[in-house]
Amino acid sequence: MRELKLKDLLPKYSRLPKVEKSSDVKPKDDFIGQERAREALSFGVSMRQQGFNIFVSGPTGTGRRTFVRRFLEGVAKGMEVPDDWVYVNNFDDPSSPMAMRLKAGYGKKLKKDMEKLVDEVLERLSSAFESEDYTKRRAQVEDEYTRKKNEVWNKVIEAAKELGFMVQINPTGVISVPTINGKPITPEMYELLPDEEKRSIDERSMKVKHLIEGAMHRTRILDREMREKLEEVDRRVALFAVGGIFEELKAKYRDFDQVVEFLERVKSDVLENLDELRSGDSETIKSYRSRYGVNLFVDNSSLKGAPIVYEPNPTYSNLFGKIEYTAKMGMLVTDFTMIKAGAVHRASGGFLIVDAESVLRNYHSWEGLKRVLSSGEVRVENLENVIGISSTHTLRPQPIPVDLKVIMIGTPYIYSLLMDLDEDFPKLFKVKAEFDSQMDLNRRNGRAFIGFLERVRRETKIPVLSNGAMREMLWFSNRLSGSREKLSARFGRIRDLLMEAGFLAMREGKEEITEEDVRRAYEEMEKRVRLLQERFDEMIEKGDLMIDVEGEKVGQINGLTVIDVGDHSFGVPVKITAKTFLGKSGVIDIHREADLSGKIHSKAVFTLEGFFGSRYARKFPISLAVSISFEQVYSMLEGDSASLAEVLAVISAVSEIPIDQGIAVTGSINQSGEVQPVGGVTEKVEGFFRACKTKGLNGKQGVIIPKANVPNLVLKKEILEAVEKGLFHIWTVRNVDEAIEIVMKRKAGKLTKRGYYPKGTVNRMVCDKLKEAKEILEGKKKK
Repeated sequence: MRELKLKDLLPKYSRLPKVEKSSDVKPKDDFIGQERAREALSFGVSMRQQGFNIFVSGPTGTGRRTFVRRFLEGVAKGMEVPDDWVYVNNFDDPSSPMAMRLKAGYGKKLKKDMEKLVDEVLERLSSAFESEDYTKRRAQVEDEYTRKKNEVWNKVIEAAKELGFMVQINPTGVISVPTINGKPITPEMYELLPDEEKRSIDERSMKVKHLIEGAMHRTRILDREMREKLEEVDRRVALFAVGGIFEELKAKYRDFDQVVEFLERVKSDVLENLDELRSGDSETIKSYRSRYGVNLFVDNSSLKGAPIVYEPNPTYSNLFGKIEYTAKMGMLVTDFTMIKAGAVHRASGGFLIVDAESVLRNYHSWEGLKRVLSSGEVRVENLENVIGISSTHTLRPQPIPVDLKVIMIGTPYIYSLLMDLDEDFPKLFKVKAEFDSQMDLNRRNGRAFIGFLERVRRETKIPVLSNGAMREMLWFSNRLSGSREKLSARFGRIRDLLMEAGFLAMREGKEEITEEDVRRAYEEMEKRVRLLQERFDEMIEKGDLMIDVEGEKVGQINGLTVIDVGDHSFGVPVKITAKTFLGKSGVIDIHREADLSGKIHSKAVFTLEGFFGSRYARKFPISLAVSISFEQVYSMLEGDSASLAEVLAVISAVSEIPIDQGIAVTGSINQSGEVQPVGGVTEKVEGFFRACKTKGLNGKQGVIIPKANVPNLVLKKEILEAVEKGLFHIWTVRNVDEAIEIVMKRKAGKLTKRGYYPKGTVNRMVCDKLKEAKEILEGKKKK
């Protein structure tokens, strides 16, 4: 056993660079202590084969996302800029818009060129069809066919005349009237004619009718020929007017076969719809602007390398795009211009970063992402269509091939769940980049740590850190890591504390951040979240939580527990009592009997029984029962860190040797009585110190901890000062016997070769009491 001195508890300040202020150290632009993760990321981004996506695993607050982005930025600069993608109208099937790939920057150019093309086409068509040459050519065609129609009807008129009929042509139709001596006869006159004459007129009337029908048929043919001739004239005039525009664009995009083919289809469509384009109707013109437009789906013109896309809200539409609608005349309508890209499209050719928990909360997003990574292509469709709950007719855009590396960021717990529950996950995410929450505190990392503080200082424009401030920041990093031998990798928390300290210094007009500024910032940060801790301290002060911190008692000891409320954890002493009585041997754990004991704590009780039996039941069986209780604890007990305190309480109860109530104990034991390290040792020591301070420090109080936990002690200045002044003590022990001698103020006693403990020792007194209990039960000795 050993009592710790102040020098044993101080942080390793010697491992920091010997500088007076932080500005003497070069800012650290890179992350420190994550070489394992860096190597995994480097391997993952280098492997272009399918399935080598990356899962970045690590605790929150370690800067995983920032680290990944900075790492990828360096990689992406040396990669090629991916192609643009556009959607255009599919003239054969408008419900299936065509996707076209162009070199980066050409998508924006094509969009502008097509917008200009429509304006130029309309302008040139207007000029061409208003020209004298066009009017003359059109008039020639119309005159030619007017003459031909006149010739047809003149022949009909002459033939009808020879048959005794007059043919009249007016806007309402063609009328044939019989004549006598060249004069038309009226219906009354017709009725007065002889029957034979009537039959002759009727026969000739049928011949005239056939002549008229033949003329009308011929006229319709001539009208159709004239329209075709006029359309041909229009096409030739239009082609002459706009053909050059299309040829220029086709030459500009000659390296893109799809674009050349699209331009040819647009030209054909223009020539087929000249009448509507010449109508001048604003709505019609607007529809044709959209019809010939370009939806710039993915624009990489501004990139300097591969894209890096972080999607903070990975809903299905945000990842895979969507088709939007607009209301028109009470109906929802859409077209290819309303197809919107998702993060997967924008990240193609580069990297997509997503948070694992966010993706998994959106089940369809996770399934969709797996489909994309498996198939290598993505189709834009709305979620309601994917899950089959929409009957609305919609677009079916052509799918787009994607080549991207997905980096998913999550906790080790989520990684384990995916490995266990999703058989596709290990096939698609073959690279794990694991972030550590701490790193070794050596001179190299110490300098890098100060470099990190200096970078944060410059970015946030706060005052320079003094030497004392740097030491306090090291203390805080040690505290976060849980060891004076380690630095914490939870850079977010470290950054927050530094910014708060800088704010306090600036508020007071200081030119540098001092040790006191950092300490006050930490105190304020903790104060905001320690309400429950203060309530427990108040209960101890009032006596509601019954804790003794002085005097001696048999079978009673102060154990230590840690309460974690998420953003703050703190230690609280707890009274552990042990009571003995004659009966069946064994340890009765009251919490276990009440079903308030976790599996680890139950295991610790069984371990205690094993230790107790192996040590004290060598010569005779134990005929004594012991009950153990954590007083005023009504919640579930878990963990084995109180097993040392429990065994001391049991030994005290059996031997009837009192325990010093000014000493609290934490530590786990094995069946050999060796004391094993436990967690939360700093919080436990501080928790008992607060209790002693509340009830009054007397210079004799302290805490027993496992020897292996010494590096884990990162205590506040107040406790360090108390240790230095001898007002509070911290002992380390390696086994149960060392702890016995501290709390009971007697020798524990070592087993002799004859198998007995020396008289007057604690262990001998335990054996004697157990032997006495056995004799009483056997009737050999009266109580």
